[in-house]
Amino acid sequence: MFGAGFKKLVTIRHAKWTTLRLLSKGKSEEKMKFSILLATVGTIAVAGAMTASADCPTPQALSACKACHALEPGKPSRVTGPNLVGVVGQPAMHSADFKGYSEAMKAAQAKGLVWTDDNLMAYIADPKGFLDGIAGQPLKNAMAFQLKDEAKRKAAIDGLKTIAACQ
Repeated sequence: MFGAGFKKLVTIRHAKWTTLRLLSKGKSEEKMKFSILLATVGTIAVAGAMTASADCPTPQALSACKACHALEPGKPSRVTGPNLVGVVGQPAMHSADFKGYSEAMKAAQAKGLVWTDDNLMAYIADPKGFLDGIAGQPLKNAMAFQLKDEAKRKAAIDGLKTIAACQ
């Protein structure tokens, strides 16, 4: 039915893909079961990873941050900004894979800036003014976005803590 040398067609289905395998006549039933087991374990692992991100959605308060920053655990930083997962409590320039830190951020890191709630509140309100104050001089800063509303800034910081708990 399937051509010379083949005895069975096995279909492995998943929501995103389907694998069809022709089993040779020489393959034992145990090897076939093992192949299906491996495909099932792979499917469970993929589904588990999809569920993990679904279990920890990005808080609405961080929606504006998504334009420039990654907000998911394990994701690489974007060209436009570092991944913000785990930033609260960390020193400035916490994301080792981000290469675009500004002169102002480098100066703040050299002065020992740590992203406490208070520092994040001040930074999100006026990034340039905050970093210029730490550096003691005006320096080039990459983040132009400002969130003036205090309640929204607090919600954003709470959102950063929420995504950090998902790691």
